[in-house]
Amino acid sequence: MGRDQEKQLITELLAELPRGGRVLRVRGAAGTGRSAVVRFAAAAAGRRGIKVLSTAWAPAERTLPYAALHGLLRPELARLDELPVPERAVLDAAFGGGPATPDPAGPATAALRLLARAPEPVLLCVDDLDRLDSASRDTLNALARLCGDTHVGMIVAERAAPGTVSAPADPLTVTLDDLPVSEARILLHRTGRTVGYTEEQLVLAVAGGNPLALTELSLGAGPLGDTAGFGMLPATARLAEAHAEDLKGLSAAARGVLLVAALSVSPLTRDVLAASTLLLGSADAARAGLAELTGRGLLIGTKGAMREAATAEADRAVPTGEPYGTPEAAGGAGSVGGAGGVGSAGVGVGVGVGVVVAGEWGLCFPRQLLRSAVLRLESAARRMAAHAALGQCLASPPGAAWHAARCAAAPDEELARRLESLADGPRSGTGVLTALAALEDAARLSPDPARRADRLLRAVELACDHGLVEQALRHARGIDPAELGTFGRALLLWVHELLPGNSVVGRGRIAELSEAARAVAAQDAALARKLLYAAARRCWWQQAGPAERRAVRRAFEDLRSGPPDARDLAVMALTDPLAAPRPATPSPASTLSEGDEQALLGQIAHLATDLDRAAAHFGRAEAALRAGGRYGRLPYVLVPRAMGQIWLGTRWRTARALAEEGRTVADRTGQPDWVARAGVTLGILDALQGHHERALERAAEVEEASLRLGQNRQLSLAALARALTASGTGRYAEAYARLRSLFAEPSASMSAPASTPYAYEEFWALAFLAEAAPAAGEAADARAVVAHIAALTEEGRAPLLERILAYADAVLAPDEEAEARYRRALEPGAEAWPLLHGMTEFGYGAWLRRRRRVTASRAPLATAESVFRALGARSRAEQAASELRATGQAAAEGPAGEAGRAGSDDVSQVLSPQQLAIARLAARGLTNRAIGERLRLSPRTVASHLYQIFPKLDVTSRAQLAARIGAD
Repeated sequence: MGRDQEKQLITELLAELPRGGRVLRVRGAAGTGRSAVVRFAAAAAGRRGIKVLSTAWAPAERTLPYAALHGLLRPELARLDELPVPERAVLDAAFGGGPATPDPAGPATAALRLLARAPEPVLLCVDDLDRLDSASRDTLNALARLCGDTHVGMIVAERAAPGTVSAPADPLTVTLDDLPVSEARILLHRTGRTVGYTEEQLVLAVAGGNPLALTELSLGAGPLGDTAGFGMLPATARLAEAHAEDLKGLSAAARGVLLVAALSVSPLTRDVLAASTLLLGSADAARAGLAELTGRGLLIGTKGAMREAATAEADRAVPTGEPYGTPEAAGGAGSVGGAGGVGSAGVGVGVGVGVVVAGEWGLCFPRQLLRSAVLRLESAARRMAAHAALGQCLASPPGAAWHAARCAAAPDEELARRLESLADGPRSGTGVLTALAALEDAARLSPDPARRADRLLRAVELACDHGLVEQALRHARGIDPAELGTFGRALLLWVHELLPGNSVVGRGRIAELSEAARAVAAQDAALARKLLYAAARRCWWQQAGPAERRAVRRAFEDLRSGPPDARDLAVMALTDPLAAPRPATPSPASTLSEGDEQALLGQIAHLATDLDRAAAHFGRAEAALRAGGRYGRLPYVLVPRAMGQIWLGTRWRTARALAEEGRTVADRTGQPDWVARAGVTLGILDALQGHHERALERAAEVEEASLRLGQNRQLSLAALARALTASGTGRYAEAYARLRSLFAEPSASMSAPASTPYAYEEFWALAFLAEAAPAAGEAADARAVVAHIAALTEEGRAPLLERILAYADAVLAPDEEAEARYRRALEPGAEAWPLLHGMTEFGYGAWLRRRRRVTASRAPLATAESVFRALGARSRAEQAASELRATGQAAAEGPAGEAGRAGSDDVSQVLSPQQLAIARLAARGLTNRAIGERLRLSPRTVASHLYQIFPKLDVTSRAQLAARIGAD
C-alpha cells in the first residue's frame, strides 16, 4: 500500500537480474512495512521463475554466530561439496560453531560462489538485518558489495531507529516514510478494526500514517487507559514489540525516567526529573537516566518551548483545520504533555504541545508511537508507581489530579471534582480522549451515586457529540436510573435524545421533555433549554399536532428570561417555522460554542427557506465541528447544506458529495434519521438528473426507515422524489397528485389549518406542483394552493420562496397575463437559483412557442437547456432540447441532445422539428398522452403527427420507429 516507487525498483531489479546482480536496501522506522516490501519482492521473483532464499531475525538465534546466514543458504548447502576446498572450509567452519571470522569477506565470497552455481538467477531476501547475529550481518553486508557481476540479487530490510545515523547508502537505497492520508484511510478500511467514523479519524490521527499502527490501533470497548492523558490510543502487544528493539540495553535508571516521561502530562523536564527522582530514589540516577535517553535519541530536549499547564487554560491553540491537527502545529512529534490533553494547550496528531515560557526545558519523543509502546511494555504496578510519583510532583492541579486518580482505589469526591474539571472548556485534537477518561475516572471515584451517574451522563453526552457511539453506550449502561434525582433524570432524558434508537419512543416523549425542562429550569437553565430544543425537534421530525407544538411553545415562553440565544430561536422555528424571527439574531452573550451556534442559525435559516444565509452559517459550523473532531454533529450541517445546494448550486456534484458524506458519517455515528434524510436528498438529485429507478429505490428505503423510526417528516421528501420521477417521465397527473398530498390532509379544505405547519419541503414542492398542474389539468386547484401559501407567508418571506411564488404565478397565469408574470419572475437576480431559473426560462420559452412566437422562444429555451445540462438535470435538458428543435434551432451537442445520431442520418431532413421531437419520444416508448404532456400537446394531435410520421419513414410500428431513428 502506497509503495509504488519501491515496487517499481523491485521490478527493475528482477528484470536486470539475469544480466547482473543488484542490491536494494530498504530502511524505515518500526512499523513502516519493511517486511511487506520484502514479501512483495519474494512473490514477484517467484512469478518470474527466480529462486528465492530468505532469512529473518529469530530471537533465540541472535547470539549464535552465522545462524541467519545458515538459514539463508540452507536450501543450497547440498551443493557445498562442489565448492573449492578453501571456500568449503570457510563455510564449514562458520556453520560448525567455530569462532566468527574476523574478516567477513571470506564467508561472503564463499557464499557467493555457492549461489553462483545455481542454474537460475537467485534473489536473497534479508529482513531485519539490524537484528541478526553480528557475524551474519557483517557477512551479508560484505556479500551485498560483491553481487554486481553475478546473477545474485539482494533485497535487504533494516530499521532506522530514532537517533541512528544512516550507513553509507547502497546504489539503491529507499527509506519508507509514513503513508499519506488517502492511502492510510484505505489501509485502515481494509483492516476493519474501527467501528465508527470518529474512531477511524482518531486512529488516523494517532497512527500518523504508520502502516503497522493503522492495522493495530483501535479505541476498543473498555476503559481508555493511561494513554488518554496525552490524547493517544493504547498500543497493542504487536505494536509495542515492534518498538521494543529501540529500548534494548537501557539501564534501570533510564527505563524509569522513560516510563515517567511517557506517562507525564507535563512537558517540563524539571517535572519529569522530580518524579523520576521520587521513583528511583536518587536525583543522580534520574539525571543519568535522562542523559542516557537523550544520548540514544529516545527523548529530545527543547529549550524555551514549554510552560506549566496551570497557566495554559486561557491560551488554547487554534486548530489547524485538519480533523485532529498536524504534528507541525503541535510543535514537534511526541511532545510530553499530550494532544489537547491534560496540561496541553495545543493541537496534535495524537501528540501534545506545551506552551511557551522562556528558559524552560521540555521533553518530547522523536516518534509519537514509541511513547504508547513504552507504556505497553511496562507492568501495571510500575505504571501506578510512576503515576503516584507524578501526582506528588506536578505543580499543575489538573495534571496532578489526573495522575493521582490513575492510582487511586478508594472514593474521593475532592479528587473526582478536580478530575471532572478536565472535561470543561474547549477541546482540540484528540483531547476528547482525555475528557472522556477524566469523566470516567471521576465517576469511579465518586462516593455519591447521584454524582457518579451525573458524571457518566456527561461522558455519554460528550461521546455522542463526537460520534463515539460505542463509548457512549458503554457509559450509559453503567448508569442506574434509581440513583438519579430530579436533575439526573432530566439529564438522562436529554442523553436519551442523543443515543441511537431514541426516535422509537414516539411523540409521547414531547410532553415528558417539556415537563423535565420546567423541573430543572431553576437549577440549570442550560439543561432546560436543551430539553425544550429536544422537544421541538421531536415536534418537527414527527410532525406533531397543534396541541403538542403549543405545549412546547408555552413551556418555552414560561421559562424564557433575557434575550434568546440560538437554541431558543431554533425552538421557535421548529415548532412554528412561519412565526420565527427572520433573520434570526441571537443574544451576543450566548454561551454556545461557535460550531453549535452556527449550526443552529443555519438550521433556522434553512427552515425559513433562506438558503443563502443558511449556507453561510452551515459553512462556518462545518469548519468548527471538523476542527474540534465533533463528528457526531457533522450530519446536522452536511445534509441541509446538500439540500440547499440543489437550489443554489450551478453544478450538483457538490450537493451529491455533501449528501454522500453526510450519509456515511451518520451511518457510522449511529444516526439513522440523518442516514434516511441524506438518502432521500440523493433520491431527489437522482430524480432531477434522470436516474429514475435509483430515485424510486431511495424513496422506498426512506419510506421504510420512516416507519421504523416513527418520523413522518421524511415522507414529504420521499413523496417529492417520487413526484419528480413521475414528472421526469412525462406522468404529470401522477406527479401532481403526489405533490398535492403534501399541502393538506385529504379531508381538509384549504381554509382549514394544517395539522402541522408548512415547512420548506412544501415550499420547494410548490414549484414542481405548479409545473405539473397545467399538463395534469389541475391549474385551478394549483392556483388555490399558491394563493394559500402566499397568504401564509405574506410577512417575512425568504427570497427563494418569493421567486417560487413568482414562478408559480407565471406558469398558472391566464394567457393574457402570463408574459408579464414570466418577465417578473425573470427579473435580475433570478440566476441566483439555477434550477428555478432554468424552470422559469423553459416555461417562458414553451409558452412563447405555443403562441407561435418561435423566434422569441429560442433564447429562453436555449438558456434553459444550458442551465439544466450544467446542473446535470438530464431529462429536463432533453425536454428543453426537444422544444428548441421544434423551433427549428439545433440543440446543443451532448449526451442528452445530440443532432444526427446513428440511425437517423436522414430523418431530420424528412420530418419537421416538431415531428422529429414526437418521433424520438415515441421511439423511447412513451404513450401519446405522455408525449402530449411532455410537449404540451393533446393526445389527438400527437396521434395525428404519428399518422404522418410513419409513412414518411417507411415504418409501421413503434418498434420499427425505434430501430429507424434510435432510442436511448
